[in-house]
Amino acid sequence: MDTVEQQEPEATPRPEPVSYLGFFLGDELYGVPLDQLREVARMSHLRRVPGAPSGVAGLVNLRGEILCALDARTILASAPQHTSDTPFVVALRGFADPIGLVVDSLADIYAVFPDEVSPPPATWPAERTVCCVGTAAVPAGLMGLLDLHRLIKV
Repeated sequence: MDTVEQQEPEATPRPEPVSYLGFFLGDELYGVPLDQLREVARMSHLRRVPGAPSGVAGLVNLRGEILCALDARTILASAPQHTSDTPFVVALRGFADPIGLVVDSLADIYAVFPDEVSPPPATWPAERTVCCVGTAAVPAGLMGLLDLHRLIKV
């Protein structure tokens, strides 16, 4: 008598996680995809640009290159003042012009699986929700996952 072997259905492989650099604006945690990160540096001097939109913090000289530094706090409708005496500039890649974000402090690098991403909370302001692809629970708290192309258009 032949026995029929029952094969278990193959499990669908879990998608690869996306790595994010976590940073704080006050006590709010956000993440930038690592593949869009060029470098992170302490901000030494910020030159304000008269007449620039409110989301532009100013210009920063980063290793001889002039970067347009965006005020992430203003764009994301976060608390109005930076809580750090020496904020960081997160230099980004993949944009036509050199650009960076001014952030208060750095958290860590987190691996986020796509199936762990949730929609932004309904309590978030519209400015923040439009700039995020979702949120993920990480050891430091609930992290807003930024869509940098949306963020720089705001």
